[in-house]
Amino acid sequence: MSQGVIQGSMREAPLPDIIQLVSQGGKSGCFHVQQEASKARIYLKDGRIIHAVTHSGEGFEALMEVALWIEGSYRFEEVVPDVPNTITKPNASILMELGRRMDEWRVISQKVPSVDLYPASTLLPGETPHDVNPREARLLAAATGYYTVAELAELTQKPVLTVAKDLYGLVMAGHVVMKGLRSGKPAKVDPPASEPVRELIPVSTLLGTAPASGPVIPESREDETAIVRLQAPPPVRQMQGFPESEEPLPETVGGGVAGVAPPVAAPKPAPVDDPQRMVKLMNFTQRIAQAAKMVLPEAQHEMVNRLQAKATQQIISGDGPEAVKGLALAISRGAVDAGCDADMVRTLNTHLKALFSTK
Repeated sequence: MSQGVIQGSMREAPLPDIIQLVSQGGKSGCFHVQQEASKARIYLKDGRIIHAVTHSGEGFEALMEVALWIEGSYRFEEVVPDVPNTITKPNASILMELGRRMDEWRVISQKVPSVDLYPASTLLPGETPHDVNPREARLLAAATGYYTVAELAELTQKPVLTVAKDLYGLVMAGHVVMKGLRSGKPAKVDPPASEPVRELIPVSTLLGTAPASGPVIPESREDETAIVRLQAPPPVRQMQGFPESEEPLPETVGGGVAGVAPPVAAPKPAPVDDPQRMVKLMNFTQRIAQAAKMVLPEAQHEMVNRLQAKATQQIISGDGPEAVKGLALAISRGAVDAGCDADMVRTLNTHLKALFSTK
């Protein structure tokens, strides 16, 4: 291996972690990422992600395509990038979004293993399902077995991950099967029209932390799919940041721990006994752990894993959202106890608080 080259498998080490490691060193160069015939290039300048290119485009969305490459490999070469600056978001938000999409795809791929498979409807001629939204209905009409998942995304003018989410829900409902060979005939797909906002159950109501108060407008159309409801974080409006009236994340002051105010007693939420709610909460603990590992040195990753496992067990035992919030607090305290410097702890707290924001 030549000097300045880092390479490995995305299965063994998640790409966001590797990019974070390289960026912390302020390096400039290019990540060459590949999964089978698909290739991507991700450029860094002085540690900042500035550009990405795939066969279908460039910029931020091109970088997000890599979220679908679970089995890919990467190779980083230190070079002076001579490319346009098409990505302006900070590294932290880019890598957290990339990690979130990778987590979604790991779940989706259990039913939609590849975007090169051919979805085929199982409905009889004239049969109309009553448990799908308008976008899923259009997708179901086009799922004749003729188009791949990727081709359906082009046909419906939707991102591949969005189409895969919808297909996940349709497969789970028994309306679609995935085939390895092309069959059927092309379907005529009308251009997307404006869709009525579908009434959804508030996340806080699902988690038993707030009463239902009418319809909720999703932040985006993608939030209408079953997989998004399954993967969404705990109720952010009930857990906005870490309120000062509750136990704050510890800060380091001159190497020590700032005084921590005693927590204000609050009614304990109802135990979580719904499997979907548990999955929602456990996936949020994964996001918390991933955010922490992006900031903390590798020596502290085992501590994060241990605390995440404890929080998962608490969720299974019925502690619900309190276990999720407790995980963030425990990781921050663990970083202080391990002797991490003040700047690192502040950065860690900023990342953790961002997960609970209502943005």
